[in-house]
Amino acid sequence: MTPYEEKRKYKRYELKTRVIYAYQDSDQFTKAQMCNYCEGGMCIEASNAIEPGSNIYVMMENFSPDPIDAEFYDGYRAEVRWCRNISLENNNEFKVGVKYYKTIIK
Repeated sequence: MTPYEEKRKYKRYELKTRVIYAYQDSDQFTKAQMCNYCEGGMCIEASNAIEPGSNIYVMMENFSPDPIDAEFYDGYRAEVRWCRNISLENNNEFKVGVKYYKTIIK
């Protein structure tokens, strides 16, 4: 048996924080929680499934930048790459992986 080889392009960082997201060209935002992020994307937990291939805009709630966290942005345009139901009961809970298109606001 060979050891697990990390195949991710970017180092992933754990960060549990509230975010909101909306489909492209919509102003109807839904609450979610970021699980982790990297230079290329992030994973969020949402109460609704988001179809892979969807274009969404993700924002951190109550974002206030400071010099220490200058690499964080308050909004990201992204493509949903995958969506998995993580609920063990009848609740709808989904982990959603998104890939950034580009940073919107710095």
